[in-house]
Amino acid sequence: KTKDIRDNDRRLDLANIYSLNRIGDDDNVEEGASLTYGFEYIKSNKSNREILEANLANVLRVDENENLPNQSSLDDKTSDIVGSLTYSPNEILKFNYDFSLDNNLNDTNYQLINSEFKVNNFITSFEYLNENKTKSGSTYITNKTSYDLDESNNLIFEVRENKKTGLTEFYNLIYQYKNDCLKAAIEYNKDYYDDGELKPQENIFFKLTIIPFGETSTTNLLR
Repeated sequence: KTKDIRDNDRRLDLANIYSLNRIGDDDNVEEGASLTYGFEYIKSNKSNREILEANLANVLRVDENENLPNQSSLDDKTSDIVGSLTYSPNEILKFNYDFSLDNNLNDTNYQLINSEFKVNNFITSFEYLNENKTKSGSTYITNKTSYDLDESNNLIFEVRENKKTGLTEFYNLIYQYKNDCLKAAIEYNKDYYDDGELKPQENIFFKLTIIPFGETSTTNLLR
C-alpha cells in the first residue's frame, strides 16, 4: 500500500520516469501495476556530433491511486506526457526544450526553454521557465552573457525577470580570474525585491576559491 503522499512536491520528467523510485520516497512504494513506455530519436552528422535529439515518455496505470503525488500525475490512469527536444545545427547555436503535457493533450504543465549562442569569446544564453502545476507556479526569463577577455579573465552579466509579476528580480555583474588551482571573482549584485515587497538591495563581494581546499567570500563591501 502507498502511504498518503499526494501533497508531496514531485514532478515527473525524463530523469525519473523510468526509475523504480520515481515518487522520490525511500520509505514508500508505488502501489499497483503500471506500464512506462517512451522513445528516443537521435540524429548525428558525419563527425558523429549530435544535431537533433527527441525524447517522449508516458505512464499508463491499471487503477488510479489518489495517494501518489498529485503534482507528478502518477495518481491518474494516464500520466502527463513528458519530453524534450534538443537541436544543435552547428557549434554556434544550441536549443533545448523540456516539457510536460497534460494527458488531455491541450494543457502544458511545465516548460523549460534554453537557447545558447556562441561566437569566439562571446556567449549569450536565454532560459524561460513556466511551471503551471507546482505550488510556486514560477514563470521567469533569464539572460546570461559572458565574454572571455583571455584564457584567464572573463566578464559575466546575468538578469532575470519574473513574468508572473512583471518585475526584474536581479542583476549580476561578475569579473572572474581563474587558473588551474585558483579562482578569484568580484561580484556585483542588485536584488529588486524580496518576499513580495520592493526592497532594492546592492551587494559587492570578493570571492576566492583555492582548488581543492574550497571557497571563501567577504561580507558585503558596501556596508
